[in-house]
Amino acid sequence: MVDTRSGRVGRLVETGIDGVVLEPLTPGPEWSVPCRNARAATPEEVAAALAD
Repeated sequence: MVDTRSGRVGRLVETGIDGVVLEPLTPGPEWSVPCRNARAATPEEVAAALAD
């Protein structure tokens, strides 16, 4: 998933009425994203996030 506010890519951890919780693909803290600011990541975005 991509947080469109920041461009950060994360793995979906939890869904709720108001949003989702993502965890980064590399070590780091989870963060909340409103539903309107979350979308599926492309394979290219996932590869780039893992390369960082």
